[in-house]
Amino acid sequence: MAKKTRAQTAEVLELDYQLAELPSSQHRAGLAGLVLMVKWLERQGTNKGICELKRLDELGATLCINELGLEALFNQVYGAYKEDREYPQPFKNKAPLREERKEKTDDTTGKTTVKTAYIYSMSVPKGAFLVDLDPIADGSKDNWIKLWRDMVWSIFRGVPATRKPFEDRANGKQSDDTAKTWNDLMQPLQYSVDLPSTYYIGAQANNAENVPFKDRARFQFLLHFWPFAAQTYVPALINNEGGRDFVGYALAIPDVANLEWFCEELPKALKHNRGVELSGYRPRGCVVDLAVEGALDILSLLRARIAVQEGERATSDLVLGVDVIHVEKQGNNIRLLGTSRLEPEASMIDEYARLRHSLWNPLFRKQRLLNLINGRAWYTGFDAVLSRLPYEQSIGNDNFRRDALESFKTEAETANEEQKEMTNTEELTDAESIDSGSSTDLSFEELIYRLVGTYISRKLKNKYQLEWSSVKSDPKKRDEYEKSKEKIVRDAFLSVRSRTGGDFADYFASTLCSVPQHMGEKHFETLALALHNETDKVRTLTMLALSARG
Repeated sequence: MAKKTRAQTAEVLELDYQLAELPSSQHRAGLAGLVLMVKWLERQGTNKGICELKRLDELGATLCINELGLEALFNQVYGAYKEDREYPQPFKNKAPLREERKEKTDDTTGKTTVKTAYIYSMSVPKGAFLVDLDPIADGSKDNWIKLWRDMVWSIFRGVPATRKPFEDRANGKQSDDTAKTWNDLMQPLQYSVDLPSTYYIGAQANNAENVPFKDRARFQFLLHFWPFAAQTYVPALINNEGGRDFVGYALAIPDVANLEWFCEELPKALKHNRGVELSGYRPRGCVVDLAVEGALDILSLLRARIAVQEGERATSDLVLGVDVIHVEKQGNNIRLLGTSRLEPEASMIDEYARLRHSLWNPLFRKQRLLNLINGRAWYTGFDAVLSRLPYEQSIGNDNFRRDALESFKTEAETANEEQKEMTNTEELTDAESIDSGSSTDLSFEELIYRLVGTYISRKLKNKYQLEWSSVKSDPKKRDEYEKSKEKIVRDAFLSVRSRTGGDFADYFASTLCSVPQHMGEKHFETLALALHNETDKVRTLTMLALSARG
């Protein structure tokens, strides 16, 4: 609660917060951001006012602050500086600082053109302590903090009129936000204020029932700080040409369960566990295939940190979950594209970490992640993916085929831990059968994988008189072998893709099973029942097996 101290009755406020009383994860993340900001401000040693934590524990915190201390705090939250930037066109109703003529030579034609660059002085958010936590920052690069700055300017302050607190400080002016916020905090505990989307993502002036969005002043105060505790990701979609299109930002908001511990571990996780590799001008670690992947990534970072420092504690002791808000600036409007929430399940976090680093094709990885999040079998949904994608982006793509093979190998090993590692297509001997080399039952996925491999091997031998054992040492014959195999796989894949239900079952039995498979009775019975009762499953795995074997 907000109360006046005895020592300075009209000048110092004591703001007491409990995590359990706060209405949303944005508020709880805001309390964490406030704690981190106050601690950082104390380390700077420049604050002439009062802004200090009287209490900090796992359940909450108590802040002692006066108006001068609030001003120092906001000067860090909304700190900004001026930077000259080039633009290809002048702004409407705003003259540039200067114009510069730039020469550019085309690498292909060698032709040099001269274009005019328009220079404007722009305000840039500083980011306070986040600059210190950027593992890439070295004086010339600052890609993680640049991502945060771009997000703030695009989402929270996407409308130029909302940038005033930053603009004032960048221009050396006194901002009026401190006085207004102080006046609101001095009111009775139940005093409410408007809740704009600048502070709370998704808020409106009024909802569909014409009820205004309101918040208690002391709760809204926390919303100034949650962007410093949330993590920013950039969802990437694959377009029709196979390229990537970035779609807005995914904000992963940790729902803090233990305030003191979270504020201790988050800075370390960001500083030491985030990658330094780049993907274009973005940190590679921020680019995700799904917006909800942001939740998995921050949980993975925290889990990795906990494993080092607190081996016996679980991620669920640190956060209750992670809320993800996918937003995009469209014109002058900020569109909410989706929301989701994930809870810290250890097995899911560990599997995510494995998938993200082991799979290379973004389309394949995206479907695997969807299946992981929804608790589905790893191959679920790939029938739709393979049916709608152009051949060149699926089985015709090296990375897609590689990920399909990797998935079959990994899942087979998981299902049969005592079984020998699966053999690659090139290592498949001509005499290998479904039952060879196995003293235990095959998983159904490996059963299909081996059946498809045997079909390809027998087809190569019967139709083209080609066997791997006789061509592997001859580059010319090996090339012929690969081209013939590609044709067999492509024809079979397109035939399977164009058939469903009974048509597929007939094709499977009459074509893929037309060569000797040396299948044991138990495996034959398993396959026959699945072909009759789970036709779509067999079809999906067959297309994936053909991709892996291609």
